Amino acid sequence: MIDSWIVDWQRDEKLPYYTRANAGEVLADPASPLGWSLVFEEGLLPGWFKGFVDFGIYAEDEMSGPKWPVVGVFGGYFYLNLSHMRLLGLRLGADLEKFDADLLGSHPDTPPYIAKDGDIRPDLTEKAMGTIGGILGATSFPVFEEDRRRTGRFRAERPDLSRLSDAELVARARSFIPELDNAFYQHDFSSLGSTLGPTMLDGLCVSVGRPELQLELISGLGEVQSAAPSTGLWNLSREANASAEITALFDQGPEVVLAAVTNPSTDAEKAFAKSFHDFLFEFGYRGPNEWDIHSLSWESEPLQPLKLVNGIRKASDADSPESRHQALAARREAAADTMRGLLAGNDEALSTFEMAFASAKISVPSREMTKATSCATINEVRMAIRELGARGVAAGLYANPEDVMMLMNDELDDYVKDPALFKDIIAIRLGEYAQLFELEPPFIIASDPLPLSQWKRRAATRITPLEVGGVLAGIGGGAGRYTGRVCVLNNPSDMAKLEPGDVLVAPFTDAAWTPLFLIAGAVVVDVGALNSHAVVVSRELGIPSVLSVTVGTTSLVDGMEVTVDGSAGTVTVITADGATTL
Repeated sequence: MIDSWIVDWQRDEKLPYYTRANAGEVLADPASPLGWSLVFEEGLLPGWFKGFVDFGIYAEDEMSGPKWPVVGVFGGYFYLNLSHMRLLGLRLGADLEKFDADLLGSHPDTPPYIAKDGDIRPDLTEKAMGTIGGILGATSFPVFEEDRRRTGRFRAERPDLSRLSDAELVARARSFIPELDNAFYQHDFSSLGSTLGPTMLDGLCVSVGRPELQLELISGLGEVQSAAPSTGLWNLSREANASAEITALFDQGPEVVLAAVTNPSTDAEKAFAKSFHDFLFEFGYRGPNEWDIHSLSWESEPLQPLKLVNGIRKASDADSPESRHQALAARREAAADTMRGLLAGNDEALSTFEMAFASAKISVPSREMTKATSCATINEVRMAIRELGARGVAAGLYANPEDVMMLMNDELDDYVKDPALFKDIIAIRLGEYAQLFELEPPFIIASDPLPLSQWKRRAATRITPLEVGGVLAGIGGGAGRYTGRVCVLNNPSDMAKLEPGDVLVAPFTDAAWTPLFLIAGAVVVDVGALNSHAVVVSRELGIPSVLSVTVGTTSLVDGMEVTVDGSAGTVTVITADGATTL
């Protein structure tokens, strides 16, 4: 076992604490050398820090790059800097204890906050408050919308990559660095802005003794781009169910369907192939671990979305995203009317409520919009480099197009000059990269990490089933209570075992997991925070969710019956009859 990975960082002395909370849904797997050095270090991170400066979180001279310490990489795994997150919270006037609880849950390894001179900056807080006022008063975010329209054209305007030289492919990949910089600059504003309205609503709901209404008020917002692929996949599943011929193909397996849509011969196959290719054209940039260009997007591996369609076919027509949205929108308006009644006579509180309610309606979807902007741009880098990698496969240098992502950005030019020189380097790094997947990354890093040879191994993680009556506590995400059978999944491609109404238990979720929410009755996630993917999507689809339970995948096992309380943030084991472990 290696003791460090090529892209690993040193722990920052001034901002020394790091966490995987919310980081797992950005990079679930270890970071590839090219994905990290090109997309993150060159593209995303400079814009990330500049966004914090312009928002009012930092002064421009408080830190420097190129390894901006707002994040970190240890053992190949992506971490958010917890010290930075706390500083952000303090400068925005947050209660640090509640801030930690919302981000980390009740994790036992949470390090104490130790105050330092300069943590509190009234000048920056004043600037940030001005930014916040602008966000709360906004009725639209035209910059986010224009960025998304522009990046939405990247796929349509993509040249024939097979006709570009190796050098031109590298140049094309690097040409997106300014777009990546801008994408995460804007994502700072949308991400921070998306917390404002919900936080204000939470305080108001607590003040009138109805804290459970907060989740109702921010559910069913519509136009949430992380949930949009679910609608596309749903429509494909209904089209498949409506055709006996396409249904028969799916019954034989998604692989058979892929062959049919690749070379359709009948009218039914041609019609479904067109719908599927239209879906890929719009959503092909999505996929598991989509922030790393090493990972396979749906466009580069179309079998993935077909497997998802196959699972969604089992869902009832009554569970359509549109039906769910209508029901949730009605519940949201009813909750709003309840709050208006409770606040009647308090004009100041009522005015605050209306502002927060309106802000949440546009700011929460805006965060998912800027995320989609980032991921669509990343996919253009991915597809250019994959074409370069396909040529390496043809030359016998390695087995898969994505293997070329074992290079660092500063090695690309020399690779173009003589790819064969890098054959052994890529092979060695592929072996080292594979070892990283055996590791169990610590949830919190509060001291210099041990050499990787001393990290806990996933294979050594023991399944210790919770006893009947046992309770897991986390963060409530989607509102409501639901009792159902547990189905533990570690990868969305395993969704064939998920039955309609099951309680989905996962280590984390990203966009590739979204369609599974159409089948599940509730969702429980080991890692996540209040604005994480699992929460946003569960609220849009109207299912209870609990996140940051830490040990859900190792203490809940298939077949258990549990009650998920998304309002209270708890998971309770009702029966263990039929429980099985693998």
